[in-house]
Amino acid sequence: MMNDGVALILIIFLIMVCSLVALTAFSLLATGVESGLGFSESIQTLAIAMGGKEWYLEQLENDSDWSDEANQTGIALGSGTFDITVNSATSGSVSFTVTGKVTNALSQTVRREVTLTANRLPTASKFAVYWGRNTGSWLELRNSTTINGNFWSRGTTDVKSGCSVTGISYCPSNKNVAGAGSYTEVEIDSPYPSMPQIDETPYSNSISSFNAYINTYGTNSNRSQTTDLILSGNVIGCKNFTSSGNITISGNGYIVAKQNINLHSTDLVSGTLTITPSGGNIYFLAAGNLKVNSTQNDTNVTINSGAYLYSRAQENDNQLVRVRKHASTNTEINSAVIIGRRRIIVQSGADITSSTLYVSDVSDNNNYLQITGSGTTVSGSIISVSGRDSGLIINRGASVTGLVYHWGANSGYTQINTATIAGSVVCSQYTNDRIVNSTITYDADSLPLAPDGFESFVSVDAESWDDK
Repeated sequence: MMNDGVALILIIFLIMVCSLVALTAFSLLATGVESGLGFSESIQTLAIAMGGKEWYLEQLENDSDWSDEANQTGIALGSGTFDITVNSATSGSVSFTVTGKVTNALSQTVRREVTLTANRLPTASKFAVYWGRNTGSWLELRNSTTINGNFWSRGTTDVKSGCSVTGISYCPSNKNVAGAGSYTEVEIDSPYPSMPQIDETPYSNSISSFNAYINTYGTNSNRSQTTDLILSGNVIGCKNFTSSGNITISGNGYIVAKQNINLHSTDLVSGTLTITPSGGNIYFLAAGNLKVNSTQNDTNVTINSGAYLYSRAQENDNQLVRVRKHASTNTEINSAVIIGRRRIIVQSGADITSSTLYVSDVSDNNNYLQITGSGTTVSGSIISVSGRDSGLIINRGASVTGLVYHWGANSGYTQINTATIAGSVVCSQYTNDRIVNSTITYDADSLPLAPDGFESFVSVDAESWDDK
C-alpha cells in the first residue's frame, strides 16, 4: 500500500515537472520568436537605411548644384521607407541623415539612422593647401605668406618669420613643420591623404573631338565678322576668324579655324563683342592661337554661359589661349570651358567666373597655365597636368577662387607668388620649393561643382549610426 502511494506521488511529481518544462519551453519559444522578429525588422531597417544612403549618393553624383539640397521623406524601398534630412549643404559638401523605417506586426515603427557627409572633391581638397609628391620634398612659406585653414605637408615645411598657418599644420610622423612663423603642428601616422590623380579622359575625348572638327572644317579662306552672327547648330569653317565692331554672336554651333581665332583681339579692331549661347553651346576651335580682346582702350568682350574656347597648338608651337584687356575696358567670361592643349594665359585684369580652365601635357618648355596681373580674377576649376616647372603659375597680384589643381607627374611644379586664393590648392610640388607673398584661404563654398575628371572622387566621411 505504501509502495502504491509513493508511486502515485512520484507520478504526480513527474507530471508537474513535465508540465513546467513544457511551459518553460513554450515561453522560451515564444520569446525567441518575438526576438527573432525584432532582429529581422532591425536587419530590414538597416538595409533600407543603407539603400537610402546609396540612393542619395547617386542623386548627388548626378546633381549639378549641391548647395540647394532639400529634405525628402517617405521614399519607398523594399518593405519600408526612408527619409533624407539635409543637415548642411555647400557646393562641395553635404551632411545628411538617412532614416530607415519598417512597421512591425504590432504597428510599431522600427528606425535606424545613419549620418554622414559626402564630399564632391577628393580628401586633399579639405585643406587650404595640400602638397606633396614624396616624403623627400621640401616647402618654404616666405615673405608674409598666410594660409587660413588647415595645411597638409607631405614632406618638411619651413614657416618663415612673418608667415602663418591659422589652422592645423599636418605632416607625417617622421617629418615636421618648423620655423619662426606661426603654426600648430600635428604629426599623424599613415595612411596619409593621397595626391588625387585626375581622370583626363573627358578632356582627352574633347581634344580629340575638337581636333577632328578642325581637320574636317578648316579652310583656306579668312572670315572677318563685323555684323551680328546667329548660329543654328551649323559649323563655320575658315582659315582665320576675326571679329570687330559692335556685334553679337548667339545661338549654338561651331566656329572652326585652320589657324587662329581673334575675338576682338587685334590692334586694328574696336567695338563691343557679346557672345550669348542659346539652345546649346558655341564652340570656338582654333588650330593655332585663340585670343580674346586686345590691349587697346576701345574693345570690350563679354562671353556668357555655354562657350567653349580651344587652342590645339601643336607641340613646340608658340601658340595659346590668351584672355586679356586694357585697363579701361572689360573682358568678362562666365561659365565657360577653356582648354589649351599647350598653354593658357589670363592677364591684364580679365575676369573669368565659374569656369573650367585646363592645360594638358605636351612636354615642351611653353606648356603651362598662367593667371597673372593685378586685377586679374578667375573662379572655378583651374587644372594643369603640365610636367613643366612651372606648369601652373598664379602671380603678380592675380586672384583665384575655387579649386587649384596641378599634377605633372615627377616634373611639374606650381608657382604661387604674390597671389590671393580662396578655395583649396592641391598641388604636388612648388617652384623653388616655396610659396611667396601670398594669401590662401580655405573656403568650401568656393569649391566648384564636380569638374570633369573628379566625379569619381565623391567621398564619404565616417558614418554615425543610431538605433531608434
